[in-house]
Amino acid sequence: MIVATAGHIDHGKTALVKALTGVDADRLPEEKRRGITVDLGFAYGAVREGGPVLSFVDVPGHEKLVRTMLAGATGVDFVLLVVAADDGVMPQTREHLAILDLLGLSRGVAVVTKADKVDAVRLHAVAAEVAMALEGTSLAGSPVLPVSAHRGDGLDELRGLLDRAGAAPSAATGGRGFRLAVDRAFTLPGAGLVVTGTVHAGRVAPGDRLLLAGAGTRAEVRLRGLHAANAEAAMGSTGQRCALNIVGARVDKALISRGDWIVAPQLPEPTPLADALLRLLPGEAQPLRHWTPVHIHCGAADITGRVALLEGGSLAPGDSALVRLILDQPTAVLGGDRFVLRDQSARRTIGGGRIVDPLPPRRGIRKPERLAFLHAFAEPDHGDALTALAEAAPLGFDAAHFASARNLDPAERDALLPLVDAVAAGPLILARTRWEVLRADVLGAIDGYAEANPGSFGATATELLRCEPLPRRAPLRIAIEALVAEGAVVRLGQLHQRPGFTVELTLEEENLWSEIERLQGSASLDPLRFAVLAETLQVSEEALRPFMEKLGRMGRLRRVSKAYFLLPRIVTRLAEAAAAAATVGPTQGSKLGKTGEGPLMLTVGRFREATGISRHATMPVLEFFDRVGFTTRHGDGRRIRAAAEAVFGQG
Repeated sequence: MIVATAGHIDHGKTALVKALTGVDADRLPEEKRRGITVDLGFAYGAVREGGPVLSFVDVPGHEKLVRTMLAGATGVDFVLLVVAADDGVMPQTREHLAILDLLGLSRGVAVVTKADKVDAVRLHAVAAEVAMALEGTSLAGSPVLPVSAHRGDGLDELRGLLDRAGAAPSAATGGRGFRLAVDRAFTLPGAGLVVTGTVHAGRVAPGDRLLLAGAGTRAEVRLRGLHAANAEAAMGSTGQRCALNIVGARVDKALISRGDWIVAPQLPEPTPLADALLRLLPGEAQPLRHWTPVHIHCGAADITGRVALLEGGSLAPGDSALVRLILDQPTAVLGGDRFVLRDQSARRTIGGGRIVDPLPPRRGIRKPERLAFLHAFAEPDHGDALTALAEAAPLGFDAAHFASARNLDPAERDALLPLVDAVAAGPLILARTRWEVLRADVLGAIDGYAEANPGSFGATATELLRCEPLPRRAPLRIAIEALVAEGAVVRLGQLHQRPGFTVELTLEEENLWSEIERLQGSASLDPLRFAVLAETLQVSEEALRPFMEKLGRMGRLRRVSKAYFLLPRIVTRLAEAAAAAATVGPTQGSKLGKTGEGPLMLTVGRFREATGISRHATMPVLEFFDRVGFTTRHGDGRRIRAAAEAVFGQG
């Protein structure tokens, strides 16, 4: 469990950590000389023998160092809000408390330090003041505990609270992608480059391939080794402070700065845009205007940028709204990440909230359907978000986008679908009821087309969707593909029909077919060319061709080429003749002309000699054999690949 301190300068945060762990978190010479914390300090250890090992992040309390405080406060599990008994609640106490509230930290203890410096009346009054300050924040109702780091008053009780909290740390997130917010980078002799930070998600082990995702770089790295809670470890996971020993061909300390991320390779690229839910602090004197310049703190980063309001022209103090954060440099945020806003001069905290969509579109950002999507996507629980999105997006939403934005792997995402009565249909997720409506609409369109066009073999997707509104066409195409895969719809070329669908010929068409069958079914294997057949039947080629294509789809003819339509039994006989005329070719590696146990080979001349068909028909038939897989080109001839009956049946 990671425990962060918070509070006004010189209220005893570092002394409290030292009293609990025996470690002085002030590590810099300047901190020793001035007696104040100016950078993040760290201490590790159990607060009592046999208890869980805790990681303490000691943050500076000076108003000019709130940026540093924010870098240490994100991603922690538990907070110690420190208030000195001789001072009481001070300005930085309130700002730190507001920051903790914006970060959603709800587990903690308010510690009234320096209890040995005041009398009981004063101590009781300050404790009451602290409890009142906690009201209305995420820490409301937290214990308020008087402590003296000097005399030891209250330390045992505080250790007990920390032990109980540490016994139930944040659960690891299983298959989610690894994310560590970098707050320090340094080199060690014999080890090389080391980065430290808080693990926000996932797990990592030596040998893993990761990415350095920074403002100006994205480089591959490999994890050589790691420390978790200041001890060598085989694995690091969510809710731990880790030191990662990394190596990479294009990585050195100069490329890494506080605010960068070490992430799993499959996670999205760093982004300069993110849609978010923002709450403006109630103490602000003025509403927040559209396009206000701000400092944006997320993870360990402090990035300048602007706030674009997506709802209305201004945001009143104490209110919340959807906004777009436009960052001056990209960062690797994901959905659910907490952020804090400070004003342009970085002098005061003005608000904060949660990232909703780190992969937003660049256009249509204020359209009603986009805002409805964001309000649904803002649900913290994944299942609740899926349910809300299925309601807000009747035509479905991008399944990959949902998983990437919320750091879920596809298996985790799909496991949620039965719980919320939704389905994954191709690239989309839809409510099951809406998916069934789309499928029914496709089947209805196929049936309607067949009724309106009784001589047709089916409709193309374009014909089925021609009358549909443009937004419905993409999900309906997905429904068509799903129905084809299930066998509920049969696809013939580009045409779609129901299983068992048949086309009946009219009496006139049956008579014409009988004549065609007679002419093409003579004893000779040499087929009539289409032009000759049309002339013989005294039917124009323009009128006859659609009918011949129709007979081909019915299986009564085989379309060998544009010029030849053959009876299936004639095709089978030609194939059998080709197989009989083929000779055994040379074995692989044998001398030219030497035969052995090689494949059956067919030449154009032997095929013509065996079948007696015309020179004009020979090549179309042989090329047809190639297309359907009966033969394949090999040098100057063709190799017989299969038995004629296996490819063509018995005609």
